[in-house]
Amino acid sequence: MIAMHLRQARQARKSGQHHLGRLAAANALALCKTPQHQQQRNEALLLLALHLLRMGHLTEAVQYGLEAAAGLDFVGQAGARADVLCTVAMACNEMGLGQDALKYALEALSAARIDGDPLLLSWALNRAGLATFSALGDLEQSVSLLQQADQQARQAGDDVACFSALTNLGVNYRAAGLQQEVLGNHDEARRLFLLARQQFVQAEALATSGSNLHSLTTSYINLAEIDINLGDLATATSALARARGLAEQGHFTHMQRNADLAEAALLHHSGEHEAAAKALRNLLAQGELIEFDMVVLAHEGLYRLYKDTGQFQLALAELEELRRIEKALTNQRSSTQGWAIRKELEITSAQLSAERERLQAERERLRAARLEAEKALADARMNELEQAALFDPLTGVANRRSLDLEGPARLARLGTEAGGLAVVVLDLDHFKSINDRFGHAIGDEALKKVAQLVTLRTRSSDLVARYGGEEFVLLLQEDMVESALACCERLRLAIMEYSWQDVHPLLHVTASFGLHWCEQPQGWDEALRAADLALYGAKHNGRNRLQMSAGGLSG
Repeated sequence: MIAMHLRQARQARKSGQHHLGRLAAANALALCKTPQHQQQRNEALLLLALHLLRMGHLTEAVQYGLEAAAGLDFVGQAGARADVLCTVAMACNEMGLGQDALKYALEALSAARIDGDPLLLSWALNRAGLATFSALGDLEQSVSLLQQADQQARQAGDDVACFSALTNLGVNYRAAGLQQEVLGNHDEARRLFLLARQQFVQAEALATSGSNLHSLTTSYINLAEIDINLGDLATATSALARARGLAEQGHFTHMQRNADLAEAALLHHSGEHEAAAKALRNLLAQGELIEFDMVVLAHEGLYRLYKDTGQFQLALAELEELRRIEKALTNQRSSTQGWAIRKELEITSAQLSAERERLQAERERLRAARLEAEKALADARMNELEQAALFDPLTGVANRRSLDLEGPARLARLGTEAGGLAVVVLDLDHFKSINDRFGHAIGDEALKKVAQLVTLRTRSSDLVARYGGEEFVLLLQEDMVESALACCERLRLAIMEYSWQDVHPLLHVTASFGLHWCEQPQGWDEALRAADLALYGAKHNGRNRLQMSAGGLSG
């Protein structure tokens, strides 16, 4: 019976019938009552979180998603972990929790890279692209990540993932256009709106060729909204009518409300001000049935409407209501963040407790048996556990153990195909003075931000590892040394030009790079030492620079 419900939930995920998928996943979860059902329970939680996200129940999606992640092994079940963390990242992003969305998206990206599935990597890059714009406002980097997501999805042959990447490219272009419109840069806003429409048109073509009802509904709402922004009201009216019919057919309540907002905007632009105000008031009359983000958008629509029609007292009242709602929204976000933090602490505590109990039981078994063969087996199992701990807990990138395993292996493979490997040592300049001046908490934030900047600007085939303290090591697979040098220079500039004032008003961070280029196999210690000596040269020559090892390359 559990297997049947899970199969129905998976089928609903593919077809976009999320109201049916939610019921099936919830039924499966209710039947998973014993430890033997743990794997099925994890899948039920994962699917339930995904269906809740698509239906607009964002807080519940985060809660069920984190609960699913708690039951998944970091390495052995990296694929499922990447899948559910993508859902959590998307829910956080739609709730306005940009930094949290970026955190979970980067965790999903690390897990997807461990798993190696191009489709999972596409979804993780997709969520990282969305969160990069939400958290950092970096449209260029966001576009780059979403284009990589689209490329990975096409390689995997998955139209749904392609659709999502194209849609989110359009969403970010439109959001950037709205920002430019507020600033009065109307030409730039229109350019961005046209770019957004190009993505939405491509996404609609994919949705039409498939059978995913949710994707098709999303397409027509996006096209209606962007056509309103571009002033093409007749086309917007047609798209909105199709969106409404599909949303009703699929029981997509959240999308029906999106359609209500789009219709109000359409009426406003058409000069039907009273009808637009009535549509927005009807939406707000639904009270707690609508999400916070919908409430905010409805009041913003009323504010613009009253302002444009000269009803300034009513416009002021809407501004005051928006201020009140923003306070409530902040409280809701804090509550969700607090719940997530408590959940992660519970997960960590439970994992440590279970591990202590397991190790104690193992010691007792060894003591009782007193057999060297069993002891050797237990030691081997312990070694496997140690090998699984391959990631730095502060920054989320690989750690020294992972690097010591991967570095020699990559060097040994050189010479079998074109190209080479750049071994790069990156060290933050004057990091001790940062800790001394601003405190270790700010120092830790600087390390995390550098790890994010480097991870987002390297490829899935590259390795980023924290080697210790303020030092990172990068393994860059490139066709030629010039490409590796260009990549490092981009990273150096990204670190130097990042808005560190967001971390601390007086903080500024730069980094020095030492690069050793290898085209033939050589010893790992030798290569790392050469890169380290190059780093020393960069430090000696003034810091905040890139330097190659003596001789330039090996092999």
